[in-house]
This record gives sequence, C-alpha cells and structure tokens, in this order.
Amino acid sequence: MPLRQEKNLWPGWLANACRRRENGYLLTEYLVLLGLLGLFFTLAMPKMTWDSHRYAVDVMTREIAVDLQRMRQHSLTNGAADMDGWTLSLRKDKYVIMQRYTVHKTRIYPKGITIPTGKNGRKDFTFDGKGRPQSDMELTVASSGAQPYEKKIIVAAQTGRIRIE
Repeated sequence: MPLRQEKNLWPGWLANACRRRENGYLLTEYLVLLGLLGLFFTLAMPKMTWDSHRYAVDVMTREIAVDLQRMRQHSLTNGAADMDGWTLSLRKDKYVIMQRYTVHKTRIYPKGITIPTGKNGRKDFTFDGKGRPQSDMELTVASSGAQPYEKKIIVAAQTGRIRIE
C-alpha cells in the first residue's frame, strides 16, 4: 500500500517559519532583531548623564534664593528691617544667615562650588522694610569642574523680585 502524503494544514508564513526552525535560522533572526531594536532604543533615548557639579550648583543656587526670599519676607512682615537686621552673609567656604548677631543658619558649600565674595572675603545681603535690597544684589554660584557651570541669582532693585538665570 502506498504511503499517504500528509496535507499541510498551516498557513503559508507559519509553515515557512516552522521549516526554518528546523534549520536553526529562526533563533539567528530573533537575535539580529533584538540587536537592531537595542541599537534603535539606545540611539532614540536622550543622553542621560549625571553631572554632579551641575546638580550641586543648581541645588546651592535654589537654596540661597529660597533663603533670600525668606529674609525678604521677614523684612516685609515686620516692616522695620533696620531694627530686625536679617543678613545673608556670603563667605569664602560657607554662607550664614543672621538676625542681628544671632546665627540662624550656616551652610558649607559643597566640594567644587565657589561663590565670589569680593576682596575682603565677605559679601552681605540685606532688605529694607519694603522688601527692596539695600545693596547690589547679584551673585554667581559656579562649579570648578572639568566643564565650568554657573548660575546667577539676581534681585531687582525696585521690587526685590528674586530670579535665577
């Protein structure tokens, strides 16, 4: 009796895939596909590098700006900044917030962060009773890493508005 020939019940593309699996091509094709997808995603993703100096400058700038805003708010609520005497004093390695002669906060700069303080090594910031700065209110926070990075805090002379650039 002659052998009966079996009919292929699979659709065309699936039958071809099954035949290729026997030859070992399917695994190779999947590996190539995964490699191409991996290459595509690495090129499509934004560059995610962590630069600690930039982060430290951003954090220090925001912290000083918030402290300046708090000092301004104290002078506005009291209305008598001359008697209250809140001062943010920038020094070579730290900054200090004082009310008259009482120190409320001392913050040491992170490693690699510099803030220019002038010839005498100290720069003081104060506000009057209407929230306006009493001196030149621009300071620069900078990093001294391989790629220098800096941010500026500017306080408007008429309004006392604090902004970061």
